[in-house]
Amino acid sequence: TKPYICMLLSRHILKLRNNSFKNICSSFCFSKNLFSNEKKEFNINGPSNPSEHFYLNPEELKCYEAAEEKLNIDRILGYIKKNKYFVVHGPRQSMKTSLMKYITNKINKDEELSKEYLCTYVNIEKIENSNSTEGEVFTKIAGRLADAAEEHNDEFPLEFNRGYKDGREFILSRLLRKWSNKRWREEKKKSVVIFDEYDSLKMYYESFLGQIRDGYHKKRPDFFPSSVILCGMKKVEDKKLTGSPFNIAESYRTKNWFREDVKALYRQYEEEYGNRVTEEAIDRIFYWTQGQPWLVNRIGVGIMEHFELLSQEEKEKEKCIVTSDIVDRVVNKIKINEETHLMSLHTLIKEPRIRNVIIPLLNNSYFDPEKELDVEYVKDLGIISEKGKITNPLYQQVLPRIIISSEKSLTQYLDDNVKDYRNYITDRKVDMNKALNDFFNVLKKGGKNLEHLFLSERESAVTLFAYGNFQRFGNAGGYVNHESAQGRGAFDIHVEFKDNKLIDDSEFIIEFKTEKSDGGKGNRSFDFNNPKASIQLKRNKKQLLDYLQSRDLTTGYFIVIDFKDNKYSKYKEALHYEEVKLERNDISYTLHCYCFHVKSYYTV
Repeated sequence: TKPYICMLLSRHILKLRNNSFKNICSSFCFSKNLFSNEKKEFNINGPSNPSEHFYLNPEELKCYEAAEEKLNIDRILGYIKKNKYFVVHGPRQSMKTSLMKYITNKINKDEELSKEYLCTYVNIEKIENSNSTEGEVFTKIAGRLADAAEEHNDEFPLEFNRGYKDGREFILSRLLRKWSNKRWREEKKKSVVIFDEYDSLKMYYESFLGQIRDGYHKKRPDFFPSSVILCGMKKVEDKKLTGSPFNIAESYRTKNWFREDVKALYRQYEEEYGNRVTEEAIDRIFYWTQGQPWLVNRIGVGIMEHFELLSQEEKEKEKCIVTSDIVDRVVNKIKINEETHLMSLHTLIKEPRIRNVIIPLLNNSYFDPEKELDVEYVKDLGIISEKGKITNPLYQQVLPRIIISSEKSLTQYLDDNVKDYRNYITDRKVDMNKALNDFFNVLKKGGKNLEHLFLSERESAVTLFAYGNFQRFGNAGGYVNHESAQGRGAFDIHVEFKDNKLIDDSEFIIEFKTEKSDGGKGNRSFDFNNPKASIQLKRNKKQLLDYLQSRDLTTGYFIVIDFKDNKYSKYKEALHYEEVKLERNDISYTLHCYCFHVKSYYTV
């Protein structure tokens, strides 16, 4: 019976494309039993609906009040009143569509604005495929405009030139001209058109912009829309146009929410479900997401799932209070699972201009000044912040895994050679030295699989490989975090087990330092016990001690990956190990120190 119901439901969804999932199901006789709970939820799929989802009014968002270049409703309306053509762009799932639909409703329902304007919103995503002709693409766009016009009892002209075959004529421009003229003659209303996902067009992107630009120079508003808003992930100038660029006034980027906005969203959840969200939990949600709207909502979905899976006894124990610990558990699951939003970074990371910016950041290096345009491009995609850092800690954790998984041969090598985490558990304790020795064995035997990574990514390869390797402790319920500090040439991997069914509560801090091949002789660099060791090595050891002290730990792991030529290497063996004892404030610390010489195994 279940497969049959699913088949019927799937067919019904295809037929009723414009309805929400609940509305579709409400047409079935059994739908009331399925959806008896009408409470609001966090939204991670499509635009937000205030009647179904926890929702923040764009006019009340604190992030736009404080922004120097405000992207708020008044600013957008101001440009519409000045007959401007402009772009609103931002990262994937950053509430762009919700904002555009809000603008559409604001114009069409406001008593004063609706007398002068009629706004039409149309989404042109998935219009074209590899076999589409130009005529087919613009006919589909016109069809979607016609569907959108029906929503406000308008009629979009769909009479097409029968001789139109290869797209030489400006069919979209011609239809928009007739439509705008009809509105102006009959109602004296200016046409405003919002094209959402405009940059999803690939083959006919330039033709689309050309037709809009052609209309821009017509007599407006009686012969073309007075204002056009293009909404997408990228600015128009991000696309390499062979012809003249699109003639626009400005480009505006959507903003991430402030902590106050995140708190306001979760207060709605508190009121709806009665589960108190502590201030520490709000802090933790904002820490992981830095206000990225989809991530904020995704953590909310995870919190709701967490309470749904608890037994009545467990609910009474937790008192249905959302704590920072619960937030961390949810985030850990998001990092391990292949979330649609996070895995969409897979496609982006394949672009060389994005990869060339992200990988140095993960290895704590600085940007190449010559790549300034690439840096701005990656900022616009929401992967790095205005300060030149990975946008949020959650992205920081998943990006190394995503980059590793894009190397298919390396992924297969890791799957075949990296041992299961259970090999390192004895009497509920993790033997990290054993795990590290296996890590070096995998590093030694990588052959061509790792040769390619070292050649293409150089020192950054270690960052990627190490995190990909230690992430398997996440499968055991461990919290695996990758932390870095730009410019100091080191990165940390922090592994923690809390309330684990297999492993006692424990923490491990592993600091990696890479010695670059152009670093000179420096033959005392890795003499871990030598008081004359390099200043940088001393600094790294001090930072590791500071980290251990802050976590009340007395054991740490320090690893140097040496890219220098063999003749400059301090140690004869390819892998050197020392145990270093240190004292600080009458407390003894033990550092397990390793030095791995890359050029003993790879020609890099």
